[in-house]
Amino acid sequence: MIKAVFFDMNGIIIDDEHIHELAFRKTVKPFGISLSHKDYLKCCAGKTDKDGYLSISEEFSIKLPVVELLNKKSAMYLKLFPENKKSYNGIIDLIEKLSKDFDLALTSSSSRAEVDLITKEFGIKQYFKVTISSDEVINGKPDPEPYLITAKLLGIKTQESVVIEDSKNGVLSAKAAGCYCIAVTTTRDKKSLENSDLIVSDFSKINKKVIKQLEK
Repeated sequence: MIKAVFFDMNGIIIDDEHIHELAFRKTVKPFGISLSHKDYLKCCAGKTDKDGYLSISEEFSIKLPVVELLNKKSAMYLKLFPENKKSYNGIIDLIEKLSKDFDLALTSSSSRAEVDLITKEFGIKQYFKVTISSDEVINGKPDPEPYLITAKLLGIKTQESVVIEDSKNGVLSAKAAGCYCIAVTTTRDKKSLENSDLIVSDFSKINKKVIKQLEK
């Protein structure tokens, strides 16, 4: 029986992929790295910032001061956020509705500062019983650890939860943890999300009935 819904944040609640990409691009430019959109998708999308920088380092065969860059990117994101914040159509309404029937959690690859900022700015913090950021995990998505920790903190089994994700790494993380997974094509195409239990085009396609049908 599904008791909880776990939401990813970036690409699900907030449309901010462009902010992250810009921040990554600006922070690695001084090291002679010209990060293309393709490079960003390959190295950074759906990963923790730390794993993103490690992937860039490997991709461009250059040693980067990861801790320093993490601090710079976090500061840059917080600076860019106010003028660029935008939630996806229907997501706030969906969170409010599902909170009446399920325990909700937020499981993000972003930093604690970003998670706290976004949940506060969109007025949704009160709906989540648990929020997990990259600061609380050792191994980020696609590793199952983020969702295993989320379920443990809620006191449920992973098979009693459904995850709402937008990235391949997020889907892989959810399924490896033993969760059901609904993928939304907000940032990726269907092919990259094919490991999920259900793929939808927008949040109006998700409701209590659809979630309950996953158990059958």
